[in-house]
Amino acid sequence: MTNKTVFVDSSAWISFNVASDTNYQRSVSIFSSFDLKTKAYISLFILNETITKIRKILGQEKASVLYSQFIKLEKEKSLIILPVDRRVIEKSFKLLEQHPSPNTFSLTDATNIIFCQEYKIPTLFTFDRDFKKLKIPQLNLIP
Repeated sequence: MTNKTVFVDSSAWISFNVASDTNYQRSVSIFSSFDLKTKAYISLFILNETITKIRKILGQEKASVLYSQFIKLEKEKSLIILPVDRRVIEKSFKLLEQHPSPNTFSLTDATNIIFCQEYKIPTLFTFDRDFKKLKIPQLNLIP
């Protein structure tokens, strides 16, 4: 991976963990391109969405294993888990109001963009098509 700093959306984590997902192979390929220099970010919202969905699809045991992996990656400094506070939510909600369409663009999606802007994260790894519709300047999307 040429860009070493990336924010990873829940859609990427879910695809990577669910072998029957249509984007499973692509997610495996992209995650495989990460190396020790890759700095990956998520937020507590992404952690919540990912664990909730994995628990629903694959069960509690797999959700627990995945949560433990997130915490291990964080301790190893391979993953940075950003807290979501009121200030971030307020900025995200303003962004949401600026983009009434597509109406599937969520508050969590908006927080992803705010974090990318605030932490100068140039790349967002997502399978969510709403981000392409928004055309956010200075934000590269993978895939």
